[in-house]
Amino acid sequence: MKIVCATDFTPRGQSATQVAVDLARRTGGWVELVHVLPVPTADLLALTADAGALAAEVRADVEARLKLTCDLLSTADVPVTFHVCEGEVASSLVGRARQIGADLIVTGSRGRSALRRLLLGSTGEGTVRLADRPTLVVPPGVDRLGALDGSRKLTVTVAFDGRPASEGALAFVRGLRAHLPCDVTFVRLYWAIEEIQRLGLAGPRDLFEPDADIVADLDRSLRLAVGVLPGAGATSFAIKPAWGEPASTILAFAHAQKSDLVIVGAESRRGLARINHPAVAQRLAREVTGVPVVFVPASEAPAPAPAEVPALFTVLAPTDLSPAGNRAVPLAYGLLAHGGVVELCHVHERALANPAYAYERTEGKLSDLERARFERELRALIPADAEARGITTHVAVIDGGGAAEAIIQAAERLIVDAIVLGSHGKGGALRSLLGSVSAEVVRESRRPVLIVPSPRL
Repeated sequence: MKIVCATDFTPRGQSATQVAVDLARRTGGWVELVHVLPVPTADLLALTADAGALAAEVRADVEARLKLTCDLLSTADVPVTFHVCEGEVASSLVGRARQIGADLIVTGSRGRSALRRLLLGSTGEGTVRLADRPTLVVPPGVDRLGALDGSRKLTVTVAFDGRPASEGALAFVRGLRAHLPCDVTFVRLYWAIEEIQRLGLAGPRDLFEPDADIVADLDRSLRLAVGVLPGAGATSFAIKPAWGEPASTILAFAHAQKSDLVIVGAESRRGLARINHPAVAQRLAREVTGVPVVFVPASEAPAPAPAEVPALFTVLAPTDLSPAGNRAVPLAYGLLAHGGVVELCHVHERALANPAYAYERTEGKLSDLERARFERELRALIPADAEARGITTHVAVIDGGGAAEAIIQAAERLIVDAIVLGSHGKGGALRSLLGSVSAEVVRESRRPVLIVPSPRL
């Protein structure tokens, strides 16, 4: 691992250097120490008769100190070199890392008071905001990763939320595990109200305790996204409701886990978005204490691969049990040429509580007999050869909510590959008055939707 490490000869700089060398030794890499000199101001130039000589003297002194540091730290396993530049610290670090193709930037945290951090920011925060590659921010008092002799696995916490920046964090931990053993815990924070709405969960819910339905859904998605990590070490998953500042929650979790390292995706937000919705990573870079944190920016989208036929395994087939709705069901089975699962469902529309998680509303609720009747009608739509073709059918009656919203929520709960539904073909004034379930599903769904039109008479 090629590492660029900022140093300013202060205790925080020395801590960052020790961590950088420790990481390079464990990953078979090398370290370049970078010291950034400030550009002389006009006032200083006006007060100094021979500004050039003074600048040369300062630079020579810095280079001598850096050479001594490199001589002390360099070993056969870890070469340590140095580089001196002028300018603003964060941009100089990022520029040097880009110039030599470094894999990682390491910088110390200034450990300022809350007020000074608010007013002035920090080198770590500025570097995280500008960097196009992973940045490790080392807080005061931390001078190594895990045991000094590397006798035990690193304990790593990875904050993961499924966004592009999280994919970068996952790629980094994969690379780390390829070099050294790590016990990794992926933590997924969620906003209870948002997830309840996404999944269409109804009835009383405790918003402050982990919800079994939400945890099961997110745990399944998280495990699919992570897959199997290379190298040695355990992999575990934690799904937790988030209230308050996510950055503080992530740090508190890492401290409770006694983590040696935290890895988090670095969101890139600019302009008004940065003011209205401050990036979690930048807040974390400003507040990091007790444990080093790696901030990984979202990687650029890879070049499109050659076109491949997508594999569909699970298809949602909602129907209102009308002739137009039922016409779409055979097509759902037709998409699964190599077998799979059809989630065949019917939505019984009725008003739910507002909000749905506050209490249960029973007006218009289906009786057991009514539910059984709908289930029989759904089963009657299953093609006779479905099972022989390796297709399993799950039948469900969704009791409550609007049809379009309930369909979209069911697709999220079931993590389907596609939705197939029929259109009644309403047009003109009637469509303007009544709307269209199929149109709303197409507009709002995050999954592919196949619409089967009603035949024109």
